[in-house]
Amino acid sequence: MRFSKASLYFQVSFATVIWGAAYPLTKHLLTQVSPISVVFLRALIGALVLVLMTGSRFTAADFRFPDLCRLAVLSVVGVTLQHYLQGYALMHTTAGNAGWLIGTAPIMVALLMITVGETLTAAKSLAFALGFAGTLIVIFSKGGAGGVFALPSTTGDFIFLASCVSWAFYVLFTKRWLTGWPQAKVTTATMVVALFSVLPVWLAAGGPAELARLDARGASYALFLGVVASGLCYYFWNNSVEGLGAVKSSYFIYLEPFATLASAYYFIGERVAWGAIPGGLAILAGVYFINAKDQSLVRLRARVSSTLGIQKHGSLA
Repeated sequence: MRFSKASLYFQVSFATVIWGAAYPLTKHLLTQVSPISVVFLRALIGALVLVLMTGSRFTAADFRFPDLCRLAVLSVVGVTLQHYLQGYALMHTTAGNAGWLIGTAPIMVALLMITVGETLTAAKSLAFALGFAGTLIVIFSKGGAGGVFALPSTTGDFIFLASCVSWAFYVLFTKRWLTGWPQAKVTTATMVVALFSVLPVWLAAGGPAELARLDARGASYALFLGVVASGLCYYFWNNSVEGLGAVKSSYFIYLEPFATLASAYYFIGERVAWGAIPGGLAILAGVYFINAKDQSLVRLRARVSSTLGIQKHGSLA
């Protein structure tokens, strides 16, 4: 199905805003059930929604052993492990920190691509430096005068970063595997495989008994996370990547932390951690430069020089 550019811009904006807003809902849901139950519910509902929305049809040939192995890896790094790590991390850190730290995911993707042969440009080097510095500021902004580390929230931040690494591997593998499949079909199959792989773990962990703890608010949040965040948004994101390209779609990561901050304040009363904002903005600047050409640095230097009144010979006017 072909979409207009206006439709694709709406879809990618919607997906990133919802993903940002989902962290506070997940944090509240975790007060009633365990992270493994959150993973199961999102996989179950998300798989049903994706099967219905994408209309993907599978045949026996789609599930040859090599493809099944690839789908199993994709389901772990892209769904079960990523969502479990995020859930566990949100039990120990703020939703706001999660919103800022998710911005490191595109930077980690670029770093992985460099390890498999992509060129390290000056713009990417600057992006890595900004992302690293910004991450340290976000993580250690809570330490204050009492110390650099603020445990256990610092531990939660590092665990959340591990989920970003997991997502980066998912993006890398999807670029290299199952390239003959439409992206919507890959995502649907990945979610279905994730559901069946997490099901026995969820049953062994006593997951069904946990569902009895859900109140009306928790059940509505679980439904929203499954239908909208795991189903509709994955579908929209795949459409935007296919229609706009991965680079242009990744720019919309800028929307996520601000959606998180607004959602955290509205739904769970979480106040803005002002100390983390400089680090978050540095991470977002890194996201910009990870997609920039080296000419962007030249233009940036020219603007700075013009603003400061620096002449060609290097002295101040």
